[in-house]
Amino acid sequence: MADELDEIVTILKREMDNGVIIFSALNDVLRAFYETPLSDVRVVMLGQEPYKGIGKANGLSFSVNKGCPVPPSLINIFKEISDEIRSFNIPPHGDHTKWCKQGVLLLNSTLTTENGSNRSHDALWQWFTKTCIRLCSTKGGVIFILWRKTASTFDKEIDTLKNIILKAAHPSPFSTNKGFFGCNHFTIINDLLDTSIDWNL
Repeated sequence: MADELDEIVTILKREMDNGVIIFSALNDVLRAFYETPLSDVRVVMLGQEPYKGIGKANGLSFSVNKGCPVPPSLINIFKEISDEIRSFNIPPHGDHTKWCKQGVLLLNSTLTTENGSNRSHDALWQWFTKTCIRLCSTKGGVIFILWRKTASTFDKEIDTLKNIILKAAHPSPFSTNKGFFGCNHFTIINDLLDTSIDWNL
């Protein structure tokens, strides 16, 4: 895997040398694994690609750096948690690092993207994402959160005899009323885990 990652970095650096703006920043691309080592993973929350915009993406799915406006999808995630868990306080920021420290792997299916282009690096990262999901699946006892049809395409990499998959619509404003609001995923996760996640940030 190391050789393949080196090849990806070479491709990304070549694009950047040609003036292409890429998110997340290279030093944040693998941050999800630094914050949540595979040995500590209890929950995998699979996103799609990094948020675009200088200073927004921080290498974690559904997360932005402190000081950045909270994107609509995160606002909807916070609303769902608030509706499920009365003790949850909606935060003024969208940095989910605290979740990572409790075993939540915030993994995007594509770890980089070009500014102004949607899903431009999907093919570059798909093998890597599938490998990571299989490794988590092999570990067993992991809850996989797959929101949106794109994330659900990875479910065949998961051994459902050893792990649990929770699916729902994406928290985007365009689909929250099509199965995201009321999914109760955050409550279900805590009911399934021996030690619950403190969703407060």
